[in-house]
Amino acid sequence: MPLSEPSHPRNSSVKTLLNGLFDYAGLFPPAALPIDQAIDEYLAHRHEADDWMLGPFVMTSAHWAPLLSLAEKLSVESPLPIQLLPPPSSDVASTAAVLQGALDEANNHIDQLGGKAVIAGFEWKLPPDALLEASTAVMAISKIESVFEASAFQDRPRYLEIVRDEAFLRQLPLYFLALGAQQRPERVRAKIRCGGMKPEDFPSTEELAGFLYAALRTGYPFKATAGLHHPLRHFNQAQQVMMHGFMNVFFAVTIGRCEGLDATGIEEILSDTEPSNFVFTESGIEWNGLKATTTEFIRDRRSLALSIGSCSFDEPREDLRALGWLTT
Repeated sequence: MPLSEPSHPRNSSVKTLLNGLFDYAGLFPPAALPIDQAIDEYLAHRHEADDWMLGPFVMTSAHWAPLLSLAEKLSVESPLPIQLLPPPSSDVASTAAVLQGALDEANNHIDQLGGKAVIAGFEWKLPPDALLEASTAVMAISKIESVFEASAFQDRPRYLEIVRDEAFLRQLPLYFLALGAQQRPERVRAKIRCGGMKPEDFPSTEELAGFLYAALRTGYPFKATAGLHHPLRHFNQAQQVMMHGFMNVFFAVTIGRCEGLDATGIEEILSDTEPSNFVFTESGIEWNGLKATTTEFIRDRRSLALSIGSCSFDEPREDLRALGWLTT
């Protein structure tokens, strides 16, 4: 069926999962749309009956100039919500200058757009030396926070992405400790990248489970992005890699919290490729006999597992319809 027809969740627990789930990242690979096409596609989605599933428009600081040239496509009546990715800094020492420049630029361009766009939030990759030592991690993130707090965007959420390298699993406790130690932790959120253009860009199920388990233990909110535009874990022929599923991630969070699962138990849910094991009911969700209520699912969507970035809004809807979790 054409995606212009409205989708209806089969029950309330499906709607809980999908409500505002997809931050639109059409500018990024593998879609990598030109900005005029991405803007047209995003604005078209905002006028569809399925817009309740759609989050903000994700772009980098490099997209400001082309966006300004497309201002006539935007409107004051329905401002474009922008999730901005400022350029990363190479180390903690250069952090303040790089970030300050990006926030000043954002403020100027928002003014130029005259109410046609707003900043919904920020996503920023932590410098590679931010988590090298326990003694400097809190200080490093505090330096980043001081720039945000002194800006015009101090009340906007910011997702600080941990770099995934050979020290990733060892650094996770320190990462969440440093985030939670900030003066306004409700504004500082975690971020995990779940894919990319190369097989090595995809974290293992052990790595992703480690991230989710750490988030659960600390109760810390996060966003997941990249490689998550399909509901369930599956093998991608084009990239020759196992891709994670957003359904796996969100079930793992709520089932994991409610059932007190350890990282190994969470990894089992992340590894599951069988659709019939993921069950939505009017009262909640179930996976292999483990259960959580819709109320618990709502809690975790609002305060823990917040959203995913997806370069497509159509692909996840197509898959969800094919699986029977969305109907027309």
